Amino acid sequence: MPILEPVLDDRNYEQILEEALRRIPVYTPEWTNYGIESDPGVTIVQLFAFLTESLLYRANQVPKLNRLKFLQLLNLKLLPAASASGLVAISNERGPVAQLILEQGVVVSAGNVPFITRDAVNVLPVQCLTYYKQPISSNDPRYESHRVKYEAILAAQLAEQADEEGVSFPASGEFEALGVQPGFYEPVQMTLPTPSDPSPALDLESQPLDRALYIALLAPQGVDRDLVRQTLANATLSIGIIPAASGDISALSTQQTTTSQEPSAGLVFEIPDASALDAQGRPLARYNRLQTSQSADVLSASGIVQVALPAADRLQTWCFDEPMEEGTEDFPPRIEDEQLQVRLVTWIRIRLPQVQSDTIPEAAGRDYRLTWVGINAVRVVQAVPVLNEYLGLGSGEPDQMVTLANLPPLPSSMRLSVEGLPDQGGRATWELWRLTDDLLSAGSDERVFTLDPEVGAIRFGDGLHGYRPPFGRRILASYEYGGGPQGNVGIGAIKTSRDTRLQGGYIIANPVPTTGGTTGETPNDGERRIPLVLRHRDRLVTQQDFRDIARRTPGVSVGRVEALPLFLPADPDLEAPGVVTVMVIPGSDPVRPLWPVPDRNFLRRVCEHLDPRRLVTTEIYVRGPDYLSVYVSVGIHVKAGFFPDEVERAVENQLQLYLSALSPYGPEGAGWPLKKSLQRKDLEAMATRVPGVAYVESLAMGVKSLQDTSDYGISGLQLPYLVGISARQGSAETLESVFAPAGEAPSVTKIVPIPVSRSTC
Repeated sequence: MPILEPVLDDRNYEQILEEALRRIPVYTPEWTNYGIESDPGVTIVQLFAFLTESLLYRANQVPKLNRLKFLQLLNLKLLPAASASGLVAISNERGPVAQLILEQGVVVSAGNVPFITRDAVNVLPVQCLTYYKQPISSNDPRYESHRVKYEAILAAQLAEQADEEGVSFPASGEFEALGVQPGFYEPVQMTLPTPSDPSPALDLESQPLDRALYIALLAPQGVDRDLVRQTLANATLSIGIIPAASGDISALSTQQTTTSQEPSAGLVFEIPDASALDAQGRPLARYNRLQTSQSADVLSASGIVQVALPAADRLQTWCFDEPMEEGTEDFPPRIEDEQLQVRLVTWIRIRLPQVQSDTIPEAAGRDYRLTWVGINAVRVVQAVPVLNEYLGLGSGEPDQMVTLANLPPLPSSMRLSVEGLPDQGGRATWELWRLTDDLLSAGSDERVFTLDPEVGAIRFGDGLHGYRPPFGRRILASYEYGGGPQGNVGIGAIKTSRDTRLQGGYIIANPVPTTGGTTGETPNDGERRIPLVLRHRDRLVTQQDFRDIARRTPGVSVGRVEALPLFLPADPDLEAPGVVTVMVIPGSDPVRPLWPVPDRNFLRRVCEHLDPRRLVTTEIYVRGPDYLSVYVSVGIHVKAGFFPDEVERAVENQLQLYLSALSPYGPEGAGWPLKKSLQRKDLEAMATRVPGVAYVESLAMGVKSLQDTSDYGISGLQLPYLVGISARQGSAETLESVFAPAGEAPSVTKIVPIPVSRSTC
């Protein structure tokens, strides 16, 4: 049961004064004018009533102090504010034609909010455009005319070859016998994120004709390409990749954890081999593979891929004597803008591996949807660096404690040094101490310390468990501090830097919003968590443990958590022993506030928080809800004296709140329950409760379709999502007349890439 806070005395000033005045006739009957406030004796009674109220207030603080002491005795640390993170691209627009090497720790800013780079980056004097080959479906009206033109060109080429070799060629329409079938495409630039669509998704596996992206490296305007090639020779290019935010993540199985993911097993980086020619001297579409290293699995989380560029003579592209060959087969798409063509330095192709030719096997079931690909990219985190902050002198006593001046510090950045014995030249030496979670597990000579990020308290050992800083020795700390929702900034907000090297021709911008900044936990939140910690001990055992611990995931705002034991998302009808599926819903969503959708970053943070707390025999799946599209049309009769349009809007709002995944107005006050079926009579009852509704004449409900149904069973992770609702006075309209069904996308044909020029006027 929760620890209740007792109230020692709840009387206020007026009650104490009234009680004291009532006792006057009992103890001093000769005092008869106590009802006059101007009497000096009454003034003294009022003074003591005021002092008594102050004493009672102080006495009532004792239980609160005891609760705070409970937090200390349990070593229950408050959750500090989390820092936002993201990606930044640095482009050399008008700077010098030279490499700019930046170490990690460079400060960039979004207004007054500072960020620190997490990677070293070599800013190269090139710009980039990312293209892919968008196929033209055989259902497209333009397809047949393109095919006729292609057959005519191919027939002329085969006729010329037949005259030279003395052989015949097939008639028009018989080219399939040669194994040649055109796959027409248009060169399209990859869609960039925008404030209205911050996470566009390009499925590299299905959308491009050849499952590849082509990065065109362009020289700055007015700069010779050969000079740029000399600058890029043998340099390292940082390519930033941001995967699509929507989708699921891998499970926490008994064999692996989230930290054991293999490197990007689905991306191959290549550069053109312009020296490859056929027997007739025509270029061949061949590429050389580039050596890469990366900071993370860029198909699962935003990361940087470091690409080692070759020498200047290999930073080339193809020259075509026959213009019709450009962009065909595996060649990069044709750039139709002549101003861009003269600036083209080389191409970098990013493709999925082929099982037959690549050493890395293609990973089955991987998500290849990408949101952004760019160069000169670097990871950033919202923080402020502090270098060699003086914390005081060691006292030589057990359990010493010092406090940082800036809050909250990032534990991963803590570097604490204690002054050691001087060297032979009398110069001071410094010892680097190590951060630990438990001083009791340390030896007597171990230089360790603990950190409480919430208050910035650093504690040392007692001499038996952890070494004590000697008397008179200086203590210095270098760290980073930051955190909070102010770090969640929009696209392009990070654009300035105090570093003089980035001034004068360099442009800084974050291509997608930064995420992960949250406020810290308050002492009141920590006090309410005392009974929960006493029960689960930070271990995932019961269903309630999963709910309580998942809600405390740092860096995200969790609005709802449900734990489903024995539930396997891939096979909902199977009872899977040892499997627990955790459904999480964000606390807010600007697009769908009543039905939030967690992205992969959200799911990954929850997964990483649950991983060290789960039992080794438990397989955990972290998923978002499976929303079912619901359509409702309701007809009502409005009472006299009410405006029909206002009552109709109130009915629509009431049903939206009733079907919400988060709203407290659901059937059980916490969003729509799992496994509760959708019934027409429940919706009618909710509509009837709206003020001004006399009765509901009729109601039509469709789930996943516009077919009217009275009852629909819900199972697993399914929750209703009210896509459309219509309320009007009178009988309800049919669903088909209110909501038009969406059309289906045409099928796509992908065979031999043939570029198609866009029409110009």
